[in-house]
Amino acid sequence: MHATPDSSVIVVMSTYNGEKHLREQIDSILAQDRQPVSLLVRDDGSTDGTVQILEEYEKQGALELIRGENLGVVGSFISLIARVADSADYIALSDQDDVWHADKLSRALHVLAMHDQAIPQLYCSEYIFCDAEMNPVGASHLNQIGVDFPTMLYENMVSGNTVVINRTLAEVVRDAGREGVYTHDWWLGLLATALGELTYDDFASLDYRRTGSNASPTGTSTANIMRKRIETFFVKNQLKDVTRQLEKLQQLYGAQMSPQKRALLSRFLEGGRVRKALAPVRLRQKPVEELALRAMFLLGML
Repeated sequence: MHATPDSSVIVVMSTYNGEKHLREQIDSILAQDRQPVSLLVRDDGSTDGTVQILEEYEKQGALELIRGENLGVVGSFISLIARVADSADYIALSDQDDVWHADKLSRALHVLAMHDQAIPQLYCSEYIFCDAEMNPVGASHLNQIGVDFPTMLYENMVSGNTVVINRTLAEVVRDAGREGVYTHDWWLGLLATALGELTYDDFASLDYRRTGSNASPTGTSTANIMRKRIETFFVKNQLKDVTRQLEKLQQLYGAQMSPQKRALLSRFLEGGRVRKALAPVRLRQKPVEELALRAMFLLGML
């Protein structure tokens, strides 16, 4: 079963106090060279003018708006995917402050069309880093050694704003629920590599606006990235959330995974410190981060 030119696609966007750049993002989605495109937006309890902007587009018939309570970005996107899992062949995720290139969706659907839709499929890509005024800063180049199941275990290599998934994966996400999911895009990538296929396209599909309110520090200075990681994993002690996400994967879908993947996941969840540290697979894109991760295993931090 493969995609066809008539395959349907729904773009899901979660908004929260995004009035400043929201119109640019929506307009770039509506200007895609692949039409028709349905846009479903869930507002996560904004207190600025975001809802008013969305209502303007809603009145024009450009989108469907859900006025929701504050669930946080993960809960909001999981609920959106669950809502439309049976409604479209493909679901594309959108942030609230980027600008999509006109061929973003057509490129993704063309690539996905070459894959078996009976199994979970995820497409993601590179992008162009921009400053708050959308002046290009440089290309992302996130994928340096390839992205597969081992490299998804302890590093999120999926940027949610580039993601397009098929219905099969959407149904898995819906059935798995929100509990235990650390970040929604990381979870999608884990499911795709564990149960199906992940295609990482060396193609810049959008202009990624870097502002002070972005959820991820990616694209900022090395010092800022390290500060953010130290704060996230040590000060806020979110390393346990990474493990909990892997435990959820094992509990729900371990039996459906290949023996090799199941054994590797079990090694990291149930093995001793040395066994984890000496696992014969590459886990991180950058060598220095690979060494740091192995040290964390030896120290019993993961």
